[in-house]
Amino acid sequence: TKLILLDSLLQEFTMDIMPSTQSLPEVQDSEYTEIELVTSVALGFLTLLFIRVPSSSTLPVITWHGINDNAGGIEGIVKALKSVVPNMYVYNVQIGESLEADTINSVFMSPGDQIDYVCRKIQSDPLLKHGYNGVGISQGGLMIRGLAQRCPSPPMKTLVTYGAPSNGIFGLPECGKYVQHSYLCEIVRKLLGGAVYGSFVQDFLAPAQYWRDPIHHETFLEGSMFLSDLNNMKVNKNKTYKNAISSLTNYIMIMWEDDDMIIPKESSHFGFYIQGQDNLTQSLQETDQYKEDWLGLRTLDENCRLHFFSLPGQHMNLMLDWFKENIVIPFLV
Repeated sequence: TKLILLDSLLQEFTMDIMPSTQSLPEVQDSEYTEIELVTSVALGFLTLLFIRVPSSSTLPVITWHGINDNAGGIEGIVKALKSVVPNMYVYNVQIGESLEADTINSVFMSPGDQIDYVCRKIQSDPLLKHGYNGVGISQGGLMIRGLAQRCPSPPMKTLVTYGAPSNGIFGLPECGKYVQHSYLCEIVRKLLGGAVYGSFVQDFLAPAQYWRDPIHHETFLEGSMFLSDLNNMKVNKNKTYKNAISSLTNYIMIMWEDDDMIIPKESSHFGFYIQGQDNLTQSLQETDQYKEDWLGLRTLDENCRLHFFSLPGQHMNLMLDWFKENIVIPFLV
């Protein structure tokens, strides 16, 4: 009787996970000792746990590429997602009618306008109406968090950011090493040099809106048209922003240990320079942002829903096999 009951329970379990699983053969109690019986059933359950079956409830994923790049540049991430769950719906952000337009818009369209564009697209997509997970690379990591905060319907469930300027940047990287068009580097260098918080530069260049000067903090707060608002750094806090972040199932931040594109690299973990200088950095947990819980990051952390990873190498070292095993399978399936 014990064996028949356990067999019945196992059949119910396997039918939920693998409808084609055959029933276990019925045997008499006398064929096994009680210890052997329990061990066999336990091993059966463990075997099922190691069989990866795509769930029909797996959420869609929105992916967002970085600056001076386009939707084609993030195909590696899309393929990695689909290699784990072949039927996963992936909405790969492209702003504009062509990849070339997408590249230009990533530099010259304001972050707010980029987010508004994508918000309209996803709100009209019936496959995203029940929510989605987000994966953003570099600037795309900041943009996709902006999407979660400024476009809360449909809701984002889990957020993954790879080398994102989450708490801003202060310093020009070796621009020519990373961009496709050298003339873009010259424009950025000249315009960010002295008038980064002027309305013309703020409107003209996307990176200007997350350029954060730690030495002139008040100037940043007043002049920044995007980051100071998005990070809830102003006196009047946006409750919608905090609710969007604190409601996430998980928030995963990935930093490259040798990143010389995001300056300081600690911004990818929501750290930044200590206010008043540009040499020493502080972790997220040391900032007022965390202590006063402006965005809900402390809430996530205290509930084990905020995760930090560090990868070797420089900016855009995606390590796709690592991504599948450590991010996609545990958090996105």
